[in-house]
Amino acid sequence: MRFGLVFVVGLGAASLLAQPAPDARHEIEAFLKKASFTADDLAKLDAGQVIARADTGQNDREMLAVAAVKIRAPRDRVLSYYGQMISYVDGKITLAFGRFSTPPVLADVKGLAFDRDEIDDLKSCKVGQCDLRLGGTGLEKLRSSVNWNAPDVADQVNGLARQSAVDYVAAYLTRGDDALVTYNDRDQPVNLRDEWRGILAASPYFHEYAPELSAHLERFPHDSLPGARDLIYWIKENYGMKSVISIVHGVIYSPPRQADRTIVAQKYIYSSHYYDGSLAVATIVDTTAGGAPATYLVYGNRSRGDLLEGGFGGLKRSVARSQARKAAEETLGTIKQVMESVR
Repeated sequence: MRFGLVFVVGLGAASLLAQPAPDARHEIEAFLKKASFTADDLAKLDAGQVIARADTGQNDREMLAVAAVKIRAPRDRVLSYYGQMISYVDGKITLAFGRFSTPPVLADVKGLAFDRDEIDDLKSCKVGQCDLRLGGTGLEKLRSSVNWNAPDVADQVNGLARQSAVDYVAAYLTRGDDALVTYNDRDQPVNLRDEWRGILAASPYFHEYAPELSAHLERFPHDSLPGARDLIYWIKENYGMKSVISIVHGVIYSPPRQADRTIVAQKYIYSSHYYDGSLAVATIVDTTAGGAPATYLVYGNRSRGDLLEGGFGGLKRSVARSQARKAAEETLGTIKQVMESVR
């Protein structure tokens, strides 16, 4: 989920907390210092403010962000609302949402649809020259199967897209990363499996602090993880210039030996525009404030794509960093405001 964040992905950072400790505050501060937050930042966090950082990653195609906030509300309520934000269709940022069954069926994607201008563009799309990502043989199959002069062309395209989404998720549930798409909308194809492995390799904190969750995401579906619940969903979000349809593998993980926290990971296994790979990880941890239950929410995000190479209007790095930081601040700020207003 990007909650309309524009860039929200897993630094692995957000998985932060390795071993049980009597004081969650020390754990949080130790991690945030590793993520280059200053003493002033930590003082703001302790005072109840949202703190956030964003930067480009190891190459020009990567953006990462980390944010944290302390919320005066119990962890179970924060976790519940966090999940609601993922699926809430407000008609402005999140335009549509649906969960896949196991096995997936067409009813799961009845609301999935491309915009009309995207459908019009598909008529002239060619492999290597297309603004919409279908991948593999999907583009050729779609173009050859649709009667582009028929009055129901939109229904034809969206019907094929829905069936393709169901088939893709079914393959991922069986074969895992081996089923991930290769985007061929540009001159140089992009293998999503390679991008995903690259994101993992660039996220050392994820391996250090939640190795079992990292391994689960990498090996899925060929192993199980006690305390984890897997779900696959699709989401359509408004990105200003273009809406983006994404398919996401989410994991809600409660470490059996760490009863004070829940980790929510989101691995993007398809995006119709902009993103070549994305991982978002949030850690939600028990603490106290004034003797009452409270929660630390720490969020990390790492994304790869053409967002700095023509995507989003060819954003300059400084603008991209500013937008990523602002989006993270606003999202965590909204969660804090809503949670603390409900008593």
